[in-house]
Amino acid sequence: MQAEKTQTKAQNRFWRELLDGWMNVLTQPNLDTFRAQRARADPLKTVLGVGLLGLVLGLWALAIKPATLVTEMRTEAILIDLLRMIFFTEADFFIISLLLFFIARGFNGIGSFSQQSYLLSLVTVPLGMIVVAFLFVGEKLGLTLTAVLNPLSPVGVAGIFVILFALYGFLLLLFALQAAHEMQSSAVFYTFGTPLVAWGILRIASMFAAGEENVITTQWAFIADQWAKGTAQELLLGHLWLVAFSVSIAVVLGVTIGVFITWPAQRPRLSHLVILIPLALFLLLWAASSGLLGEGMADQIASTTKDWSRSLKRIDNLYFGPLLAIVAAIIAKPAAVGMIVAVFTIILYALFLAGEKAGDLTLYIAGIILTIPSVALFGAMIKPLGIGPFNAAFALILYAQLPILRNTYTGIKAVTPEIVEAGRGMGMTEAQLLLKVKLPMAVPVIMTGVRVSIVMLIGIASIAAYIGNDTLGQYIFDGITRAQEKRYYAGAILVAILALAVDYFLGWLQGRLTPEGLKGRREAA
Repeated sequence: MQAEKTQTKAQNRFWRELLDGWMNVLTQPNLDTFRAQRARADPLKTVLGVGLLGLVLGLWALAIKPATLVTEMRTEAILIDLLRMIFFTEADFFIISLLLFFIARGFNGIGSFSQQSYLLSLVTVPLGMIVVAFLFVGEKLGLTLTAVLNPLSPVGVAGIFVILFALYGFLLLLFALQAAHEMQSSAVFYTFGTPLVAWGILRIASMFAAGEENVITTQWAFIADQWAKGTAQELLLGHLWLVAFSVSIAVVLGVTIGVFITWPAQRPRLSHLVILIPLALFLLLWAASSGLLGEGMADQIASTTKDWSRSLKRIDNLYFGPLLAIVAAIIAKPAAVGMIVAVFTIILYALFLAGEKAGDLTLYIAGIILTIPSVALFGAMIKPLGIGPFNAAFALILYAQLPILRNTYTGIKAVTPEIVEAGRGMGMTEAQLLLKVKLPMAVPVIMTGVRVSIVMLIGIASIAAYIGNDTLGQYIFDGITRAQEKRYYAGAILVAILALAVDYFLGWLQGRLTPEGLKGRREAA
């Protein structure tokens, strides 16, 4: 009798611990909760928990669509099919768990398969039961997932809760896997992402093998056809060269201004008169090209620059042709070049004198420029700069200034004062401190701003197709004009892929440019 009571208490305690585990992970979603549950890992709890989920799935299938579950409404047949559902649920769970276990091991996971399976079951079993309950109620009420996720439908607001519930479940799975193997967050994402990517690749491969017609296969066929014709390469190179040319000038300009607004204010000196040489030259170029010094001189300059521009455009080169077209467009506008460079020379000298006093105002103006709609800025520059690469490059250079300026300013200001004072104590001048101490230590922050600018300009350069530039945005505008989905989808896909690829390359470059001493400090931190 005493043995039976002890056994009953043990069974009650077993189920209570299992229920408590479900409640704890659902109501206290953090790593400490999962670590505490890891110590109570039990293979029997995992098997029984997943089995309960399989039973609930079987009963739901029987209640909603009995014809798909059983062929005969007999007790024996129903029990057999319920056992089959439980078996397949158990098999699927443990196969997926085993796959995640081996992948986690590849990312230096240290947990056991038993612990991982138990922690994953604490998430999948209760959440799976909740999903089944929602599906049952939704089926009875005549609701479909399409209607729920449609924001224009009467029940579309419920889609918000569905999305939040899915994100909540994914977060719990991340906690479970991280607590089971004590991995870094990035390794947990890679562990979940690897099978998803593999499944996606296999699914897409099966689409092409079976000859399915859907958005993916249609877009691939269209992009492949455009690539075979050479149109995609031309637009891609035009897009890249426009961004590269604009960013190269924007980086020099932005870093220079960013450095100036971190310096102490300067007083004008006689040596500063050297700035009058380039200023006078560009003002002279503007005056002569505009006809202020005579129509004959203006006509001669216009004729010469047009000849140079035509010569550059005649050079037929697949890879450097778009770059030469940008240079040709700029050469053809000597008056605009003279005025723009003269204005920026004056601005740079004023910032050099004002120093850090002009920091807030400069960043504020750069922020205002970024808020101007790109189409509006392109349109406003048509009269002075015309349509084409000059207009687009000028606008992109302005748009790129805020991230580069702000990060240069922040990176230099963030250099520890003790390090700067140590450099001064060693006899370094302000220029030496800037070149050998401040800028090298600010490289990671500056490169972050450059990455943000480039990725942003890749998107804005698409709109430059509106004013006659050969960029990937041409697919988007042509698709809208012709009402062809495959064209603007192709443009959006190619621009997104280009942005991701460039951002990845710049991340690698940032790591290479970061001084080894800073890398060591970050790893130690």
